[in-house]
Amino acid sequence: MRSECAIRRSSAGVLALVLVASCAAPAFCSDVTATATQDRPFPPSYVSIEGHRQLSPEDWKDPRLCGQCHTTQYQGWNGSMHSNSFKDPVYQALWALAVKANPENLNHCGTCHSPIGITTGTVEFHPDQGLHGAFTAPAVAEMGVSCDVCHTISGTNLQKTAVLEHGNASFIVDPGQTKRATLDDAVSPFHETAYSEHHGRADFCGNCHQIFHPTNNFPIERTYDEWKYSIYAQNGIQCQDCHMVPVDIAMRVADEMKRPEELDEPSLEGFAALGGPWRKVVHTHAFIGGNAVITELLNAPDPDGVKPEDLGRDGNALEAIKRLQTVASLKIDVTPMGEQLQRVKVKVTNNRAGHHLPTSLTEVRQVWLEVVVTDDQGRELLRSGTLTDENRLPPDTVIFNNHAVDKDGKDTILPWEVARFSEMNTIPPKGYRYGTYYFNLPQDAGEISVRAKLHYRSFDQSVADLLLGEGAVQVPSVEMVNLEERIPAAALSAPQTAQLEPAP
Repeated sequence: MRSECAIRRSSAGVLALVLVASCAAPAFCSDVTATATQDRPFPPSYVSIEGHRQLSPEDWKDPRLCGQCHTTQYQGWNGSMHSNSFKDPVYQALWALAVKANPENLNHCGTCHSPIGITTGTVEFHPDQGLHGAFTAPAVAEMGVSCDVCHTISGTNLQKTAVLEHGNASFIVDPGQTKRATLDDAVSPFHETAYSEHHGRADFCGNCHQIFHPTNNFPIERTYDEWKYSIYAQNGIQCQDCHMVPVDIAMRVADEMKRPEELDEPSLEGFAALGGPWRKVVHTHAFIGGNAVITELLNAPDPDGVKPEDLGRDGNALEAIKRLQTVASLKIDVTPMGEQLQRVKVKVTNNRAGHHLPTSLTEVRQVWLEVVVTDDQGRELLRSGTLTDENRLPPDTVIFNNHAVDKDGKDTILPWEVARFSEMNTIPPKGYRYGTYYFNLPQDAGEISVRAKLHYRSFDQSVADLLLGEGAVQVPSVEMVNLEERIPAAALSAPQTAQLEPAP
């Protein structure tokens, strides 16, 4: 028998999750527990609608319309992870598994990835399509986190959340003619404008970039908290100051601890809108992070030729790679531990990310060290962290992420199953971690070479095989930074001065 989840509009004007047809798995059906209320119409998310209105897709503007006056902003957004937040095939597969595990996850996951689709009740789940199921929505809702989504947010519901913090779509939507932003003198012939301090603060981003489990309240994604307790927050630097400027400017923000408007950078100047005044800072809207895989996959050139609405689609992947390659640094130290035993310590510093490295789904993100030691006679003395022929990481790899387990202590990478992190090894802002290794130095070696590389990929090959099908795609990785040290063997023959340390 086939089960099908859909969102339908109730007679009271709020959206309720309805299971249609018979249930082959009673436990799955009985998992629906949340009750929709006027203040919280789309549980377990915390999004609400200004004035408790009933919305339709027609209440929202197509971002291509916005792009006719806000060309720079549209060019940045188009092809970004925000624009692909609903279409992302990895997300859709994970979302499908989540909804099959508990129908409430339709709202829990979907409200940040397609706010229009959830608040209008137009997202449909098709469990029999594809490997795990597929979702559809009206065209404007499939455009993900679009211009009208962010610029019609009127406030936050953080004080109504279970943890009294931002997260789980804790925002208020108010679609209509009034568009909100950080300019207090903006005038438009097309729509009304309103000043919003909220739009210029990291709190705004925290409404979605902070996810806690809807039942046990465990912080699964805590990007906002990672920023909140960082030196960036202490210096007044917001998420927007790094993610709404080109990568070169973000580097200066991190290095100088200054907001973009304090840098006096001519390249940031321009028109925020067609016919508007010259501004000292015009923000890009690409919100570049570290995900180069999906942006490249979904932004392939149109075989029918370039169209006006394709403006900017092809630049986001390259910018994401550039950001990854400028965020961290390495330092190598080799210490003699005995007659032949040598210790290698590789220090990895998070120089320019205002949150942990990696962040977001830290149980599946992978930042790892590859270390190879050879001598002048071509002998390989140590190798760790080199991907196997099956695109897997060897068991001894030093990896910087978090290890998640379920309520029974079993390993899991499924967010809705996470009860805690049994191990946490991400790198905080301006902080560092070490990789520690040992090798024996041959007596006839004259020199050694220590090569260290830091790699990133959004998820492990096993995750891709689970979500997209075994062998469907080989997950690419980005070499973030590399360093090589050549050391004369004579410099490593000092008497033992340190105690043997276990590798982290």
